[in-house]
Amino acid sequence: NIENIPLFKLSFLDHALDLSTYTDIIFQSTPSVEFFKYHDDIQDKKVFAMGLGTQSALKSKGVFSNISRKPGSDGLKNIIENRIESGKFLIVKGKGGLNIISDHLEERGAVVETLENYQRFKFSSYSNLINCFKNADFVIFPSKLSAEIYFQEIYNTSMNSKFITISRRIKDYVDSLGYKN
Repeated sequence: NIENIPLFKLSFLDHALDLSTYTDIIFQSTPSVEFFKYHDDIQDKKVFAMGLGTQSALKSKGVFSNISRKPGSDGLKNIIENRIESGKFLIVKGKGGLNIISDHLEERGAVVETLENYQRFKFSSYSNLINCFKNADFVIFPSKLSAEIYFQEIYNTSMNSKFITISRRIKDYVDSLGYKN
């Protein structure tokens, strides 16, 4: 039995922009797609997705996107490399999201702007969620924030769950806390 239990909520950040000057748009997450207001206006742009989930979200909005065979920032760096000299990039992400791609592009002299169109909020309390995890065989961490919240607010040593992470970065974080995943 699989159950999705969110550990934080997402909130829209209002945004307005002129898309006419951008040639390339990079979506860093599924929520960045969901909270974007201009799907119809990017049909003539080269669109990139960070991973399969983000690509699927774009497809559901009628937007074709490119994705690397190797998901994540490293893979994306490889497929945008030949666009750096000719492109003006817009990176769409959540507030406080990773800057790996924007830093990479800027280091190579690309014109880059970032749009933060959503933010994450921790719940005021997690006491009502602890029982949901008591007998879980596996806990999947789709973000570093979800792992942080889980280990700070929910986890206790009597829980025997195994941990699954969706990226090397999240795995390294969980490992740094001393938990095997």
